[in-house]
Formats: sequence, structure tokens, C-alpha cells
Amino acid sequence: MKIATSGMHRLFHPVLMIPVLRHPAVKYLLGVFLVLCTIGVRAQTTTLIKTPAELSDNNDASKGTSTSTGTTLFCTDQSAFTLTSSLTDPTATGTPVPYTSWVWQEIDVNGNPGALPATAVPVNEKLNVSSATPGWHTYQVTAATGASECPADPVIFTVYVLPNLTIAAEVDPANNPNLTYCAANGAPTGPKAINLKSTVTFTTPPRKITGLKDYTISDFELKYVWSKQEVGVPASKTDVGTGADYTIVEPAVSTPGTGKKYSYSVKVVYTVKACGDYTATAQSGGQPAVITVTPKPGQPVITIQ
Repeated sequence: MKIATSGMHRLFHPVLMIPVLRHPAVKYLLGVFLVLCTIGVRAQTTTLIKTPAELSDNNDASKGTSTSTGTTLFCTDQSAFTLTSSLTDPTATGTPVPYTSWVWQEIDVNGNPGALPATAVPVNEKLNVSSATPGWHTYQVTAATGASECPADPVIFTVYVLPNLTIAAEVDPANNPNLTYCAANGAPTGPKAINLKSTVTFTTPPRKITGLKDYTISDFELKYVWSKQEVGVPASKTDVGTGADYTIVEPAVSTPGTGKKYSYSVKVVYTVKACGDYTATAQSGGQPAVITVTPKPGQPVITIQ
């Protein structure tokens, strides 16, 4: 017996799409779509550190710096500070209960409290740090009110010291550039362009502590400034670029003149904190690169006798 279907909408049968989805072209397009989606998600989740707050996790000393305001972020060459414990039990009610002793320690790379370095000197409730090595430093204090067998729970405090930067700059040898060009043509372009590139690394690997993120140079936003200077004329220094790499760009100059030689340098700084300028002069073959600009002479005059 047949069931009448007149006037009824027939449901779409999903099986009809299976041959289409199995087509190689469709599979390829789906694959490309998924890859692009993945790249997009990664691009959105990559965040460079620009502010001190990004090294802190709600001021939790076990997860990051103890403050988000920058007071716990230091430069290697300016890493002196003093930590001070409270003098009385902040939880006591009524008459203040003074602490009578304090034991200061530093958390080691494995996350365990240990001895202080020679540059950290405890004086009762204070810990005077004359300098700290690059990376993480977590300090712990245990205070007591007189009964040594019943001290207060220890408290930790975490700071981060930015490593110094080492920068190198060189002429990219990939296209075997000629470092001399004619002023009338302007700086070479395309495959003959003179490309300058920089490489930045930590001068000293930062100290690690288990449980805290091991930051690398690629985690921090850096700012670059490329400069051009005529050789032997310091006052001629001019900023020309702001990227990690720079391609020499000069317009054509047809007016006669004398040949000139230029050097290029790059400066890099942290965005998160001003720790001084780190600079390098572009090199070529192990020597400072000198870009020579040759003027085009005027046409000669022909006479007849």
C-alpha cells in the first residue's frame, strides 16, 4: 500500500551531499578553510608584553609579579630595592601583637625556599637587595611573635628583572647587494635592494622558577629605530626606519655633486619599561657597512677644430 504524499513537503535527504563532500576539490577547499581558521585564531591569541600589568596575574606572587603597576619590574642595571615586612600581626584584634623575628629566604629554580644570594641582605623586617640577576625572583619571609615553634605562615613576594638586550645588524647577503650605487638612479630596488636586518637576543638567559612562565625575547614588544649618518659627519644622523629590518630607500638625485659615504645603525628598546638604548651599526663581511653614493657627472662638451 502506498501512502499519499500530495501536498506534503518532502524532507531533504542528507545522503545526497555525500558525493559532493567527497569530491577532491571540495576536500581541498575545506582543508584550506580550516588552516586559515587556525592561523586566524593563533594570530588573535599572540599578545606581546607592552605593560607591567601583563607580567602580573591579579598580583598573585605565585603566578607573576606581586604588583601590576611596574613597582616589581626592574632593569638589570637598576635592580636595587628593599622589601619590608609588617612589624605587627595584621590579623590581631585589639592590642597590636608585634613580631619579634623574621626569616628571609629566596625561592630557588625548583620552587623551594633556600638561601639568599650575597646581594640580598636581611636586617630584621627588611630585605635589602643591592642587585638582582635577570629573570624571576621570589622572596619569602616567615615572621614569629616570640614562640619559635609556632611562626606565622610564610609570605612570598615576586619581582621580574628584564635582561639586557644584545643587538646585531648586518647587510642581508641574500641578494649579494652592491654597496655602491649611482645617485641619479636612487637606491637600488627589487632583487638588488640593500636590505638591512637586525637580530636581538637576551644578553643573559633570565632566571627561571618552577610555576612561573619562562619568558623569551619573542614575548616582549620591542621598538626599533634605524638611522643613517654620513661617515665622519655625526651631525648628519637622521632616523629613517622603525621596523626590525630596513631596506635602504633613497630618491634619484640628478644634480651634480660629490660622492658620499653613509653608515646605518639601529636602536632597540623595550616597550614595557625604559631600560636604556641598545644599539648596533650595520655590518658587512665582519666590518661596518659603508654605502657609497656616487654622483652622476654632467655630459661633456664636444668641440671641433
